[in-house]
Amino acid sequence: MATPDGRPLGPGFRALFLGSLVSNTGDGIRLAALPLLAAQLTASPLLVSAVTAAQFLPWVSVAPVGGVLVDRHDRRRMILVTQAWRGFVMLALALLVASEVVAIWHLCVVAFVITAGEILVDPSVVALVPTLVDDEQLDTANGRIASAEIVTNDFAGGPVGATAFGLAPWLPFLLDAASYLASLVPFRRLPSDPPPVEAQTTPAERPTLLSDAVAGLRFLTRHPILGPLTAATMVYYLGAATGFSLLVLLVLDGAGGPAWAFGVVLACGAVGAFIGTQLGGTLSRRFGTRAVLATATAVEGLALAAMALSTSVAVLAAVWFLGGLPAGVRIPVARSLQQRLTPNRLLGRVNVSARMFTRGIIVVGALASGALATAIGLRWTFVVAGAVELVAATLMARALRDVRPTPVEQMRG
Repeated sequence: MATPDGRPLGPGFRALFLGSLVSNTGDGIRLAALPLLAAQLTASPLLVSAVTAAQFLPWVSVAPVGGVLVDRHDRRRMILVTQAWRGFVMLALALLVASEVVAIWHLCVVAFVITAGEILVDPSVVALVPTLVDDEQLDTANGRIASAEIVTNDFAGGPVGATAFGLAPWLPFLLDAASYLASLVPFRRLPSDPPPVEAQTTPAERPTLLSDAVAGLRFLTRHPILGPLTAATMVYYLGAATGFSLLVLLVLDGAGGPAWAFGVVLACGAVGAFIGTQLGGTLSRRFGTRAVLATATAVEGLALAAMALSTSVAVLAAVWFLGGLPAGVRIPVARSLQQRLTPNRLLGRVNVSARMFTRGIIVVGALASGALATAIGLRWTFVVAGAVELVAATLMARALRDVRPTPVEQMRG
């Protein structure tokens, strides 16, 4: 595994990549199967969107504590412990489904708990990347991680999850449990990541959880670039929440597709996003971070609105593919920007604080889109969501107007 110039990313990054690959395959299986199970249990758009809301609710409740824990403790150990108990939670859900006693509230609880674990694992991965590769390798390394997330979450995991659900509703959740436990093998090969010096104090000398959480939040909100960018990204996710929570209904009810068609649509979006992650770093070096992030957000908004015109699974899949391209471009570019502008000792807290706002707004967006779809119809809700993302693109361009080019961008410019 190497950068375009042939330099290897190293064994530590390889272990991080493989662990993420295995874990995210299970995530993709679950992300496809959970809304299918919700749609099987209820026909209410509001209750289906409530499962999505529960999935993102931890970002506005337990996220600050999670960020402090990531910065205070060995991130390798944090990943190993969290992946283990996430595996057992998914095993419990598989047993509930197999026993035919599962209810919507079970799905909400499991979605909440799994995301609580994500708050510990994902920021740990983000914070580990800059310790494993050089600064000029960040875009490439983040592109590799992002592509693994996308390919496994949607391309591989989506069809597998939908197909497994068709075979036996409990099967995808058992596969997800196995993926969490299997990821422990490569993650164990990660180098230890001792906490910073200020965290290695006695309990009496150590700052409180609240003060540490506030420090990360203060850094984010007062930063001249990251603060406004986070606000713009919140608007983006407010629109994107419609796709997250109601795409399954557009495929099943709007286009009359079978359950496996939902997995196909997710896979097409994943292909587009995968291509986007490979292009993100190159586009950023060529056109600059600001132009890439703002343009990608605008294109994604147009694609989301175009979903309202789709009347067949084939058209939905094609449009979702086109929307996936800019979504993939955004991920490594935005992640590298945050890593470059944040001291590593604060990176866990800052990453969690940013996600607390951007993921938290998905709770609002998911519930609002469910209510809006009930009031004005499913298709018009996608039009409104696309318009919201166009507003986000404008705000993003404004937020990044003072961003400085990276050394690599300066050399290419």
